[in-house]
Amino acid sequence: MGLLDRLAGAKQPVTLSPKAALALAAMTVMGPDGSFDDGELSVLQNLVRGDNDAFNQAWETYKRLGASDCIPHVTQALNEPQRLATLANLLDIAMADGVMEPAEEQILARYLETFNIPEAKVKPIIDFIAIKNDISVFEK
Repeated sequence: MGLLDRLAGAKQPVTLSPKAALALAAMTVMGPDGSFDDGELSVLQNLVRGDNDAFNQAWETYKRLGASDCIPHVTQALNEPQRLATLANLLDIAMADGVMEPAEEQILARYLETFNIPEAKVKPIIDFIAIKNDISVFEK
């Protein structure tokens, strides 16, 4: 323990349910701009399917740790199928407006690395989301 660690107080352990981990991961992708708009809050509520405990657990963890420090805790809370489903949701969230911002891309790259999901499993998800969010086909 460092000399100044006592002043910072004891660090609280992070324990997340899988739903809270999903919501927390979504917050890390949505939150780099510093705020959550009504649409983003609606997406978060939809992800937890009304589980206010999971939402609150994610929100408190997000506020306490910040986006980049949440990634290992999200990873630890999820098994492999949950990580794949979380990644699919994160990709969909990041591409919902048709543009992936640099901050979103950086966070997603960290999840890809940390989740350790083979590219062969991720590529079809990315292809599907790209098709789903390509509204240019309707503008012809």
